[in-house]
Amino acid sequence: MVPEAQRLHATFVSALPAFLTALFAERGYPANRASVKSIERATAALDTELGSELELPFREQRRSPLEIVRRVLTIPNSALAEAGVSPSAIGGPMSDVDPYDLAPGSSSALGPEAHEAHLRWGTAKAAAFTSGAGAPSSEPVVLVMAGNRADREELMASVESRGMLPTAVRNPGAVASAIERRSVVLAVVDLAHRSARDAIARLTEATVATIVYGDSIDDLMETGLRAQGVRDVVDRRRLLADPSAFLPLLA
Repeated sequence: MVPEAQRLHATFVSALPAFLTALFAERGYPANRASVKSIERATAALDTELGSELELPFREQRRSPLEIVRRVLTIPNSALAEAGVSPSAIGGPMSDVDPYDLAPGSSSALGPEAHEAHLRWGTAKAAAFTSGAGAPSSEPVVLVMAGNRADREELMASVESRGMLPTAVRNPGAVASAIERRSVVLAVVDLAHRSARDAIARLTEATVATIVYGDSIDDLMETGLRAQGVRDVVDRRRLLADPSAFLPLLA
C-alpha cells in the first residue's frame, strides 16, 4: 500500500466513529448499546474493505473510498431500522441503501485530516494514470500482515521509527505486488491472519526475510516454518513487547 493510501486508510477509519456518533446525537437517534455496536462493526468493516481495495495497484481499484464508506453504513442503517426509528425523521430524501442519510456528502465531513488525505491520495492516483506504473520505492520496505488493527498499528509505527517504510498487506496478491514493485527487505506475518500461509509461501519463495508471530507456537510448528524458509518464529507477546528489537536482526 503506497504511503498516500496508508494515510487515507488510517484517517478514514479513525474518523468514522466520531462522525457517526456526532450524527446520531445531532438527529436524536438512540445512543444505546446496539447503536454503539453498529458503529463499531461499520468501522471494522471499513478497516477491512478499504484496506483491501487500497492495497491494489491504482489501475486495479474499482471502488472509491467514499463508495466503500457508503457500503459499510448499511450496518448502522440496519440497526436504526431494527430500533424502529422512522427514516422520515431526518426530513430529507430517502434512499433504499441509505434510508437514514448517514453517508457523508464528501470527505470533508469526516474532518480536515481525512479530507486532506483523500485529496493527496487522489493526486497520487491521477499521477499513476498519467505517468504509468510508479517507480519502485528507494526506501527499504517492510510488509506487515497482522490479524488485528492494534497489532498492525504497533508494528508499523515501530518499522517507521527505524527509518523503513511500513506497508500493510491483507492478501497474497498484495504481497506479490509489493515484492514485484518495491524494495521489500522484511515481512512480519501474523499466523492468525486468514492469508498467512499463502503469504508466507510467497515471501519465502522470493527469499524475503520473514518473521512469523502468533499465540501458542509449539516446537513442531516452529520447525515446519523454519524448514519452509521463515527466518524467525516469535510468540506474539514477546514480539509486541518490543517490535523494534527484531528489525535490525531481520532487515
